[in-house]
Order: sequence, then C-alpha cells, then structure tokens
Amino acid sequence: MRKWLRKTAALLLAGCLICMAASAETMHVEKENPSFELKASIGYNGMMTYGKTIPVQVTVRNAGGDFEGTLAVNIYATAQEYDRYETAVSLPAGSEREYVLPVTVYARQDRFTVELSENGETVCAVNVAPEGVINPSAMLIGVLSTRPRNLNSLNIDRENDTLARYELWQTVPLTPETFPEDPSLLQSFGILVVDDIDPAELNRKQQEALDSWLRSGRILLVGGGSTAGRNTAFFSGYTGLTLEGVGTSDSVIAGLEEMISRSTSGKSVPTAIAAYSGAKPLWQDAEKHGLVYRTCVGAGRIYTAAFELGDPQLNAESLMHFFWQQLLVNQDQNLYSTILYANADGYSVATVIPEEGIRVKARSGLLPGLLAVAGALILACLLWILLKRRDKQQWMWLALPLISAAAALCLVLLSAGSETNRPVAVIAENLVQDSSGTVRSYTGIRTAVPEHGRHLFSKTGETLRLQIYNDIGYIEDEEEEAKEPTVLRTTYSLGRENTLTAETSAPWDQTILVSEGPAAVEGKLETAIWMEEDGLHGEIINGTGLNLKAGKVITSYGYADVPALAPGKKAEVLLTRRTFSDPTNPVYEEGGLYLSSAGMGVYAVAGAATAKTASGWGTLERSEAEMISNMIVNAADQLNRAKGNNSYGMNENGVFLYCAEPENLPEAEISVDGKPVEQKTCIPLLSVEMNYSIIGRTGIVFRSAGMDVPERVATGDNLMPTEEPYQGSSPYYHNLNETPTFRFTFDNMEGVRVENLRIAIDIYYASQVECYALNVKTGAWDRIGINEDVKNAADYVDRENRLFVQFRPASQDMYADIPTPQVVLEGRLTHAEN
Repeated sequence: MRKWLRKTAALLLAGCLICMAASAETMHVEKENPSFELKASIGYNGMMTYGKTIPVQVTVRNAGGDFEGTLAVNIYATAQEYDRYETAVSLPAGSEREYVLPVTVYARQDRFTVELSENGETVCAVNVAPEGVINPSAMLIGVLSTRPRNLNSLNIDRENDTLARYELWQTVPLTPETFPEDPSLLQSFGILVVDDIDPAELNRKQQEALDSWLRSGRILLVGGGSTAGRNTAFFSGYTGLTLEGVGTSDSVIAGLEEMISRSTSGKSVPTAIAAYSGAKPLWQDAEKHGLVYRTCVGAGRIYTAAFELGDPQLNAESLMHFFWQQLLVNQDQNLYSTILYANADGYSVATVIPEEGIRVKARSGLLPGLLAVAGALILACLLWILLKRRDKQQWMWLALPLISAAAALCLVLLSAGSETNRPVAVIAENLVQDSSGTVRSYTGIRTAVPEHGRHLFSKTGETLRLQIYNDIGYIEDEEEEAKEPTVLRTTYSLGRENTLTAETSAPWDQTILVSEGPAAVEGKLETAIWMEEDGLHGEIINGTGLNLKAGKVITSYGYADVPALAPGKKAEVLLTRRTFSDPTNPVYEEGGLYLSSAGMGVYAVAGAATAKTASGWGTLERSEAEMISNMIVNAADQLNRAKGNNSYGMNENGVFLYCAEPENLPEAEISVDGKPVEQKTCIPLLSVEMNYSIIGRTGIVFRSAGMDVPERVATGDNLMPTEEPYQGSSPYYHNLNETPTFRFTFDNMEGVRVENLRIAIDIYYASQVECYALNVKTGAWDRIGINEDVKNAADYVDRENRLFVQFRPASQDMYADIPTPQVVLEGRLTHAEN
C-alpha cells in the first residue's frame, strides 16, 4: 500500500513539474502552421519605448480556409505576471490583412510573442524583438516628412542639451502608412511635424485622430518654404493662412535668433520663404518677411513656419537644434510643460481611488434570513409545547427536519435574490475643468465580485485599466538569468468595446480600475476671481445643465462656502482678509483670507474645508470626506502641472478652485461579465479652475505664490547674475553649496507700482537658508526675510519687471537643498489711483 502511494505521489509530482515547465514556456513559444504566416514588428521602425502606448504591427496571411479567431500579443508586467492585448480577427480564405495593436510596456523585455488562436487554442505564434529602445523620459516628436533625417536637429539628449533644461526630445519618422489611426497611439506624441507632405494623403481615421490630438492640447509644427503648397490648403481651415507666393530671404537666421532673444551670429543663409496672408506673424525678419505664425486650435497650437522645416542648409546651423525648444518656452510654457511631462507618471494625476471604508448602498438579505431562522426556532418551540401537552413528543423527529428544510429553503431563496450577492462597486469620478473650459473625467473604481476567478470588466465609452504602479524597471535578477512570467494578470480586448479581464483569487476580492476620458458635462462653468483691498472676490455662473449642490471656493489662502447653483444661476463669494489668532497653530475658518499662510497650500485648506462636513458637503463619513479632500488636491495638482509647475512643495498654490457635487449626473456604467453593476455608490466632484485676474477691478494687483515660475541663472563675480545659461543638475531642487540664484520675470506689469513683496518657500526649509534680493538701486544683495513682507519692495523689481533672489546656507550644512522658490507680489495700477 505504501509503495503504491509513493508511486502515485511521484507521478503527481512529475505531472506538476511538467505542467509548470510547460506554463513557463508558453510566454515565448513559437508555433508554425502551414495555413498561416505571421510577420510582426513593435514600435516605429523597430524602435520601442516604455511608459507610452506604442504599436505592434502584425501582418497575417491565411493560406487555408475562412478563419475567425483572435490575434494577441503578450507583454511583461512583472517578474511573475504578463498582460495580454487581443483583438478579434476575420480572415477569408487566401487573404492577407494587417492589424495594429496598441500596447503599453513598463517592464524591460527583449522579445514579445504574437499569437493567433481559435477557440482558445493557439494555432500560430511568432516572436518579435525590438531593434532599439528610446529613452522613456524623452518626448516623442512625430515627423511626417519625406526627408526625416533632415529634421534630426530636433533631437535633444544629455550630450547636446544646449539650454540645460534637462529635457529630452526624440524624433520618430512617420509616413502616411505608419501614421497612427488609434487616438491612444497618437497621444504618445507631444509634438508632430508636417513638412513637404500633404496631410490629405492621410485616411479619414488618421485625419480624425490628428484633429482630436491637436484639440486635446498638443503642438503641431508645419513647414513652409518651397514645399508650402503641399500642406497650406489642408491646414488653412485651422490657420486661415493663404499662400501668396514663395521667395528667398538672407535674414532668416538673424530673425530667428532675435525671436528667441539670442545674440545674432551674423550668418547669412539664403532660405526659401513662403509669403502668407490671413494672419499676423509672431515675428518678421529684417526684410519684413513673416517667419512664424501661431494658431490656437482647442487647447492645442499650430506653429506654421514660413521656411522649410527640413531645409538641409538651415538645419545644419546650431541655432535650429534648440530654436523650437526655446520658442515654446517663451511663447507656450504652460502647454509645453504639460505635453513634456504628460507621460511622466504613468497614471492620471487627478484619479482618486475610493476608500475601503465607503459603503455600497445595497439591500441585504441578512435581516430577513435572521427573521426566518428566528421564526423556525419559535415554530419548533411551539410544536414542542403542543406535542408535549398531547404526549406525542415522538412526532418531533418528523417536525424538526421539515421546519429545518423550510428554513433552509427560505435562506437559499433570500441569499439568491439578495443584492449583496451581486457585483458591487464604489466609483469616484473626479471631473476637472481647466481654464479653457475643457472638462475631463478621472475615474477610480473599487469593485468586488462574489465569485473568484477571471472576470470581464468594461466601462461604457472609456477604456478601463488596472490601477498599478507603472514604474519602468527590470524584471530579472542581476545574478540570475531572466525569468519569464507565467501568470496571466490581465487581458485587454481591443475593438469597438474595450474590455478588461482580470483574476480574483477569492470571493469578494477587490479589483481597482481606472479610466480617463471626456466628461459627460454639457456646457461649462464661467468663473472669475480677483483681489481687492477687502479681500478675494469671486463669482461663479453655472453654464452647465446640471444642478450643483452647495460647494466651496478653495484657495491656498483660505476657503469660502458657495450656495447650491441651478443652471444659469450666479453666485458671488468674498474671502475677507484675516490673521490667524495663533500663528503657531493655524486654523482656517470659512470666508477667511489668510495671507500669512505662505507654505500652507491647497493641501491644508482642502483638509480644513472638508473637515466641517455638515456645513458644506452634507453629512459625510470620515472616509468620504477624506476622499473628497484628496479629489480636490489631485485636481489642483493636475491643473498646476498644466501650468508648468511640476515640482513639489507649494506648486499647487497657483490654482484657485470652485468645487461642487453635481446632481443627476449620469453615473458611470460599469459591467462585470457582461452584466451592468447595479449596486454601486458613485461620488462625483466637479472641480473648476477659476479664471484668476492679476489686476482687480479697482486697479489692485496681486500675484499669488505659484503663478510665476522662476528661471535658475548663473552667477559670476560677487555672486552677481550673468547672461550665461545656468549649467546645473536639477530643475526642481537646488543644493545650497551652489548658492542658487533665480530670476522672476513678471508679465503684464506696465504701469504697476509694487507695494508689497514676499519670497515664499516651504516652512520646512525656511530655517536652513538665508535669502537675498538684488537691489536695483544699489546693485547689491540685500538680505530679506523668507515668507515675510519685504520693505521698500519696489527697489527690487527692475525696469524689465525682473526680480533676482539668491539663497545661501544658514548653517554649516552645505549639503542641504531647497525647492524652487515662489513669489507673492502686491501693488496697484498708478493710473487707477483716486
């Protein structure tokens, strides 16, 4: 007997090992099939990258009969898990078709497997390896041109970072055949360049993707010169430009240098230049030729060059290596920063995952079940008493099973019909409206299913993704050979309705999903906020079709309650200037404007506003109030990144928000295994960036911390600033042993008398440094207090509306660092004085 058991155990162990080995090999096992031929490539021209959506291009040739099946590609997710992207395919006999699967790769791998399957069985599989990898930190520049090599001057890397902004650009050649049709693929590009190709050659889907990409907030560079006629007609609907002719100019280089405030080199390169009518140029050369035209399209921009972008003689000049980078910094810094860091995190900043403590509003069968059990017990007791009185206790052996069976049947029916026996979900929908009026929805979903196993999730109108930490990394151990993941984590089914299939290991395991897309909000909120002598004034007009519950205006200096707003109605608020009763323990009160709160920020104010749940947001549980506070903070962070403030600390101070919960907003439609989730709790919050006016309606001027992003500058003798570009190591944190020096340049300051000035830095760092401001009258550095009013503030702002500040260590700790400082400035228009 023991011998038989040992043999059986050995056979089972061997079977398990074989299965494990087989499963470990399935990721990259190729399979030939005489009926099919698969050819695949990943990325663009064999070059792939991480953290951005890239294409896997597959050509399938069917030498057999009609085929209906699935085409899939396997992607590493972790050292143990992989994701699968698949799409349904239909291949008539003898046909050849091409497919493009958008995938996102976060873990390094050297090969990918493309599989063709039928009824869950792989019939053909090939491996594909990339030819190279683009730096994941680089912004992709799509080049639609017949001569992409001539535009290699747009590439910026660590070795040729002329402006020392620590930004990477990488060009990707495109053709009308490889230009993406899928919007998710096109969103991976920050800038597109169109030169000497007519975009009318693109098909309808490609043109629609281009239009959507541009309007969502991207930058398009369009070439001119002798090839201007190829694209002018296509883009005239956007730009309004009409081509009048093509000439030659010798002063293009000098004009471009002047345009970005560079000293002219005196070079003269004859350049073909197009003459346009229909709009004024941003700049002209010495011969009065328009050089560059700018057009706003939605949240995006089109920069039309009068010269050929791919002119080889022009691109041989070092100027063109950094010209567009400097131009975008000068002309569109906020938009440029937004697209530069659009894929830096791998997740949507404004997405908030609901807290576990938030409950789903569903009826439970527990109470009826308890009543059924209690009724059965009472009935059994009554029968016992009745039978005992009649001396027929022997019949209890029949009565008890019948009563128990009836109670069990009742419990089964109650359990089967209970709402708590169905999928449940908690949904946090963070609706964010930016200053242009565009509203996007950032949705976090926590869902659970009563059965374990693989479940299919979908969301109407949007693509769901698992919430994961998408850090780009390596999956192999340094001392071991690369491991191949053997566990299928997620299957993304692409097509008309994108779905996601994930596995739960136990009943009611929670699955966390995220999605991002246009919000189901028609119209927009019109807002305004400005400073006056008595405090901060604001007004909100509800231009949507939604009723808005009582909300709040949130600023880094305090908050104010806003009454409920019906469609078309207007509300006004005032935050009155106040001072903390105890500066060491600041407590915000509704309607107060605490200008002494430098360093506190939106984080502290949002927490203070939501702590008083009964007065503003309605009666909320603690977990729900904390979640709303996080939604406000994340919305502020999202909007600040759009302004180019990508550092930590007080970066959120430059945004003023109005936040309210909309009523009757269509709830997000979530489906599990093809059936809508009926039992759910949806918490929506609409956060709107209020349009802040630096100049108030009576001439008061107020520039908040976070509005003005300084530029690090180099210093020379006596630590004085120089015109040379700063060569440093970090754009956000600055080591004090370098004596970091910054230049603030204020716009729209003509006719303004500066009355008050404060250099703001997080309180945590204030004790470590000494701050100095350059006195424009004496030409010397004056020591000033941090987060304190500066005396004689006007002495530190020069005629070009610039302010220079410098930081030095306050102790022997020379290795301490500080974040980028911010400035608060108050003043008045001189012509507005009475």
